[in-house]
Amino acid sequence: MCEANKRKFIPKEPPSHYDRQIMKSYAKKHKQSRSSSSDVPQLGAQKNQTVEPLIVEQKTKQQDLITFLKESNLTVAQIVGGEDIPKAQVIARWPFQLGTSLVPLEVVSLMPTKIRRLHDRYMIMISQCVFISGAKIKDDDFFRGEAIIWINWEEVYQLYHQDALDISMVGLWVL
Repeated sequence: MCEANKRKFIPKEPPSHYDRQIMKSYAKKHKQSRSSSSDVPQLGAQKNQTVEPLIVEQKTKQQDLITFLKESNLTVAQIVGGEDIPKAQVIARWPFQLGTSLVPLEVVSLMPTKIRRLHDRYMIMISQCVFISGAKIKDDDFFRGEAIIWINWEEVYQLYHQDALDISMVGLWVL
């Protein structure tokens, strides 16, 4: 028997569940695309629809000024320059002195836990006359091998007051 005839008599395996689902979804989409094309109204089959005209309010400069005054809580005299505009009170910065607290003592109890622990560590180290501290980093932290980051306590002060930070402080904070 020739090869072509053998193929006719050998039963094919049924498709897998995955293949069967793909074939069913394709057939379903193909069937829907035929029926849905007739549901779309053709040009001229739908009557013309009218849209109501869009009404846009015309605001005058005077109305704009009134809304600005309401939002800013300022008087006309303050806008014109006849009265002074009140300014927010500026709180004096807590100065850095080696050996004193990094923040005012009233604020220490309000600090978050990690910041408070760092402040307590600073106070302990300063009482022991340690003016620079090292943090050991592992290879897993920066993938450069084990090393020590040296931290000056003035940089911790800058961290508390959100000043410009040295890269060693950023490294400590990341750890």
